[in-house]
Amino acid sequence: MKSPCVAVDVSKGKSYYQGFIEIDKPANKATPIEHDLEGFKFVYELGQTLKETYSDVVYVFESTGIYHKALETFLMNHDEKCIILNPLEASKIRKTDLRSTKTDARDCKGIAKAYFMKDFRLHDQKDELYEKLQSMNGHYNFLIQQLREMKVHFRNALDIVYPRFDVVYPNPYLDIPMSILKRYAHPDELKNKRFETIVKYIMKDTKHRGPKAMDEAKKLKGFIDNVSSGCRSSAFEVTILKTMVNKISDQEVEIELCLDEMRELVSEVPLYHQLMSVPGIGDNLAIRLIGELGDLDRFERSEQLVAYAGIDPRVYQSGQMTGEHLHITKKGNKHLRTLLFLAMSSNVRIGKTNIILDFYNKKRQQTNPLVYKAALIACANKLLRIIFGMYKSGKNFHK
Repeated sequence: MKSPCVAVDVSKGKSYYQGFIEIDKPANKATPIEHDLEGFKFVYELGQTLKETYSDVVYVFESTGIYHKALETFLMNHDEKCIILNPLEASKIRKTDLRSTKTDARDCKGIAKAYFMKDFRLHDQKDELYEKLQSMNGHYNFLIQQLREMKVHFRNALDIVYPRFDVVYPNPYLDIPMSILKRYAHPDELKNKRFETIVKYIMKDTKHRGPKAMDEAKKLKGFIDNVSSGCRSSAFEVTILKTMVNKISDQEVEIELCLDEMRELVSEVPLYHQLMSVPGIGDNLAIRLIGELGDLDRFERSEQLVAYAGIDPRVYQSGQMTGEHLHITKKGNKHLRTLLFLAMSSNVRIGKTNIILDFYNKKRQQTNPLVYKAALIACANKLLRIIFGMYKSGKNFHK
């Protein structure tokens, strides 16, 4: 027999809580609380009251984005047992009722019913590790998006101030071009500098020495002598260029620090080293995949993991008609789907023979071939199943 529970229907700023001794035996009426210390104490005290009669109690609530975090932290700080449900779980149970009315008060009963009808893992420190990794990966994605926007702004200003700079440096984000732009934000500033001065500053600002610095200085002098800037040195585009150069450098440092912290967290996770054995998955991708995959112990079958990623096929069958090459459901973790797509793109681009690449070629060459993206998604599905098998067996990827 399961322990009694305190079911909490969490929403923004306000929640309902209700105790249940058994599935149809509530301990009190559903009661609203505010998301503050006083409100959480009411939930906690109900649990303590139940503990006076029963041996144990479990607090059960849904994962609601960011809104459940305050309650989760409060209960974990008090060393209480918690189960955090996937909202779909409670929804499925609620829909089994003859009348699946959804109200804040009735949702507590649906959450409790899910708890009593199915077995769920208790939320523990391992879950907190994966939650932290997922939050950090979200922040990493945010920093990357900011960097992309900065680079667009930077390139617009660069094309005005230094026309055709990309002919000399196709990748202007390397150390030498960035160091030059930091010192000389307009061509007129660089034209007045002696060749030896440019060589000295290249050696000072970068790790390059001797012949390399001289070659770069010659290349720059040849470009500068013939460049015609699109603005004067007093133009605002020059200020924008200076600002973007510094911001891009700072952003890249912050991104690397974020990745280093994530790397430190996953270094002791066996799956990290297993993922590194898969062609197309490097250090960066392995770290971020673990953040989005989370604890794979919560999945009993590989099909559940595939559904979590939202790359399971949408089934449409009616009579004798069965859909083929249907779209995926996309009812899952979109960030995980993106990372899997990147992994498969890298695998195909590398072209190193392995079972996933063979599967990709088979899908592209079959009688009714899949287009490029559809084939990659099919391979992502297969990759997830392989990852699940690797995790359960403790073995690395086999070609």
